Amino acid sequence: MPLGDILVITDDHKKAAREITDLVLESHKGDRISIAIGAESGAGKSEISHVIASSLFKSDKQLKSFIVHTDDFFALPHKERNELRRTTDLESVGPSEIDFDELNYVLKSFESGSQILLPIMEFITSSAYKLLVDFKDVDVLICEGLYAPMLDVTHKMFIDMTYHDNKEFNLRRGKEIPDEFRQRVLEKEHQAVSGLRKSVDYLITKDYSLSKL
Repeated sequence: MPLGDILVITDDHKKAAREITDLVLESHKGDRISIAIGAESGAGKSEISHVIASSLFKSDKQLKSFIVHTDDFFALPHKERNELRRTTDLESVGPSEIDFDELNYVLKSFESGSQILLPIMEFITSSAYKLLVDFKDVDVLICEGLYAPMLDVTHKMFIDMTYHDNKEFNLRRGKEIPDEFRQRVLEKEHQAVSGLRKSVDYLITKDYSLSKL
């Protein structure tokens, strides 16, 4: 979740987070665990990730988590990205917008417990910053975003909802203006993201239960 973005945590998000937290605690044997949570816009990826991180630290094992928001890894800032989307008639929309080389470097740094400068996007002004992160004492890495299940992680998860299902939640967040262009972007992302459903280990269903595939 870029700086300046808004979390709207519901009981449904907490329900899914509890089940994922139990899964992580059960599978944790002292090694580092990485999780990817993918979904379309407004499904609650950031909210669920936040609750997981909090719950893991409050557990008996007191596992420390770090959340990577793949929105911070867009190759272009928000304004420039939308300009390119318009000039290409949305042909640029898709996984190629994300810097996966840098994301994979983050995963390797987590696995080795080393330090890294992590990109952080500030949503309101579309400004880019760098955050120094030391993974030495981090037990769990949570990667959330549209195309997060494309990463090589311990547990891959997908929230099984479309942007149509999430329309009300997107309006509550007020993150972006729901104009005609935004609707076309959401449809294009839907086409790109929906194929990831078959590549995950777990589905988070529409009632926010965790289902193993």
